Amino acid sequence: MNENIRLPKTAVPNRYEINLDINLYQFNYRGKEIVFLEVVDETKELQLHALGIDIKSVFIENDSGEHIDASVDYLPEEERISLIFENEITKGDWQLYLEFEAEIVDELRGFYRSSFKDKDDKDVWIATTQFEPTAARMAFPCWDEPEFKAVFSISLTTDSELIRISNEKVLSESSENNRTTTKFVDSMRMSTYLVAFVIGPLEVTKIGKSETTEVGIVHRPGFSDQTAYAGAAAIKILDFFEEYYGINYPGSKLDLIAVPDFAMGAMENVGAVTFRETLLLIDVEKATRSELSRSVSVIAHELAHMWFGDLVTMNWWDGIWLNEAFASLMEVIASEATYPEFKLWNEMNQDRSRGFGVDSLKSSRPVEFEVKSPEEAEEMFDVLTYQKGSTVLRMFETFIGEENFKEGVRSYLKKYEYKNTHSSDLWNELTNSSSYNLSDILPTWIKQEGYPIVKIEKEGNNFKVSQKKYLIDGDTDDSLWSVPLNIRCLDSGVTSKEVITSKSHVIEVDGEVPFINNGGWSFFHSSYSEELFEMIISNFEKLDVNEKYRILEDSWMALRTGELSLKLFMKLLNLYANEEEINIWSYISSIFSTFAKIDNREEFKNYVKEFIYPLIERLGLNYNSEFNQEESQLKSLLCGTYANITEDSNFINHFSDQFNSNSYEDYVDGNYFNLVLYIAGMNKENLSDKYIEKLKNAKSPQIEARYRNVIGTLSDPNAPKKVINAILDQSIRGADAPYIIATLLSNTKNASVAFQEIKNNWSNLLNVMPGWTSSRILDSLSSIYDESLSLEIKKFIKDNPLPSADKITKQKIERMDANIKFKNSIKEDLNNTKFKL
Repeated sequence: MNENIRLPKTAVPNRYEINLDINLYQFNYRGKEIVFLEVVDETKELQLHALGIDIKSVFIENDSGEHIDASVDYLPEEERISLIFENEITKGDWQLYLEFEAEIVDELRGFYRSSFKDKDDKDVWIATTQFEPTAARMAFPCWDEPEFKAVFSISLTTDSELIRISNEKVLSESSENNRTTTKFVDSMRMSTYLVAFVIGPLEVTKIGKSETTEVGIVHRPGFSDQTAYAGAAAIKILDFFEEYYGINYPGSKLDLIAVPDFAMGAMENVGAVTFRETLLLIDVEKATRSELSRSVSVIAHELAHMWFGDLVTMNWWDGIWLNEAFASLMEVIASEATYPEFKLWNEMNQDRSRGFGVDSLKSSRPVEFEVKSPEEAEEMFDVLTYQKGSTVLRMFETFIGEENFKEGVRSYLKKYEYKNTHSSDLWNELTNSSSYNLSDILPTWIKQEGYPIVKIEKEGNNFKVSQKKYLIDGDTDDSLWSVPLNIRCLDSGVTSKEVITSKSHVIEVDGEVPFINNGGWSFFHSSYSEELFEMIISNFEKLDVNEKYRILEDSWMALRTGELSLKLFMKLLNLYANEEEINIWSYISSIFSTFAKIDNREEFKNYVKEFIYPLIERLGLNYNSEFNQEESQLKSLLCGTYANITEDSNFINHFSDQFNSNSYEDYVDGNYFNLVLYIAGMNKENLSDKYIEKLKNAKSPQIEARYRNVIGTLSDPNAPKKVINAILDQSIRGADAPYIIATLLSNTKNASVAFQEIKNNWSNLLNVMPGWTSSRILDSLSSIYDESLSLEIKKFIKDNPLPSADKITKQKIERMDANIKFKNSIKEDLNNTKFKL
């Protein structure tokens, strides 16, 4: 580790007393701060973090009456200040006094401004915080590293008509001259990135109480009636976690805060959890299944952090993956226990697929790696941290047993509460609670990039299992993993477990058809000899939903690298013609989309029609106010896939007519509402102007998000220019811009036109979005199969690199290159394939 970026441990903070006097309308504030320190080495200099803060005075005192003044040396490149004291500070307890001034910034991090429109269409401003990973230093001087846990006493002064929220409940309030000061009770010992404060003309809806804690939702005025669903979910999930962890919630209250401008999905500040508005403000009667499940899962994710991340915290940012991976696993465990109707274990398949998508690249990274700068800390918040990390944990949870896993987690939290840890501390507790040495096994999945493809074939009376690194371009190397094999013989039903540590290994099983991914939770691809593959196809109905997803996914990834023939793959794919599981269909849809980008002949379109339309007929094409949420979500996916691949004009016009008549606006079924928006957009005559106008005039964050999610998919040839203009004039929020631009680039109808508009407005676009989220623009590159467009994009990105995006840029370009290679390698086979069920 390069220690130069770490603060010297000359002094350790134990308590902060922070008083902020805030002028919301001038976007600035004055601060007074006392930091209670233990000085561990005699010194005349203290270094701490501060960025964009003007220090007005600073001195240090101790209980013996010593008073030492200091001067300030600003070190903006290091995001620090150096305090130079007139005399030596001796070892012991001291109080550091600072007065400072700063601005409420416009960056979606630090202490920043956000706005919404009132009923008169006027901007209303609030101020909120986003400190993770390294932005507390933008709001107040501090030791802004996770290891420096301390107690925080916060006081906020604002105009009296505004509300003031922080991590803990209110201790006292006083008012004078229309200014009110709110002092909050002390926080638990926690890291700076978890401090939060929010002010503004907001409304607080009291939801109720869990077994231990009062729960409220803070939101823009007038939306109290849309808080019930998220609030009830928070209470149920909070109770679940207290039982699962065996430790009470560590805060004095819990507020969920709906923030209009928010770069991420949510942030786990203790007691003051911030969210995108759409996750908390929900018209339940008209909500889609995905809107409801997304609200539940994100709330579960953030509340999981109250213990895993907040109560027990990583020592340094190289361990952030464990916080996020664990919370991503726990969100599913909690959601399945409290809202089983959403079947989030099935949905976790898609998370693992996203993890495979990046980890199959040479430019992947280990899940845990050395972090040397704030920029590298920000790069940790990616697919490998969340999706790979969580699904690797799930693989081992199911391998050692769910109860053993829970026992290890409980032991870990109890042992390290209010402290900082390394990943190995959890591995040790899981090893102690199980019969497997996870301290040795897990690092092979966490400390090295990539994952294996594991092949099984008959060898005499036994079976040979071999592993090699899977790379999407067909290459490999000598990497090895400790592979947890969970085997079920489909003919006999007998199960067994093995840990394979060598390149190849001979195993004995009680049966002739070994399926080496029993339960479907492995983070590797399974490959079978042709003989065994045919036998698995013959036993297809013995596979459960997860296993059906996995054999399809593994076979698709084997096809991409030449491990499986197109003929055998199509034989397997045809078995899914009557499938009705939404996540499996999502994967099938992506396969159809890829084939269409390579060779969208009429024969293939007819095959897709034959594959999908019987299911659409079974579910019903027309709107039905009496609907089942799960079936409606499936119908939306099927109809959208059908329209996109077949380009059936009569089918598209069926939805276009509903859009133009505005009849869809009264639909109770939000899934069908979205379906109309999406398919109507495939008609070039449905102009983007209308969509943009509806987005701007949306009556709720929920409806605004629906238009925002579809606006990049439109076929109107003028859509790219119109959408880019809407981003530039901020009709579309800057926080949403990177995601919409990515959608424009992945839209095969208009991608080239969109890219020209993006190039022409590049610097202006970067100016209206948070720089640290701009790399999300590149998310679309992994779906591009157009060689000429890919060459243009690569040249432009090389000449115009995005900030803090070196790693993700390499990954997205490598995946795009792999797409072109796959297209060229399989195109002839596709041309010669007779597509038929």
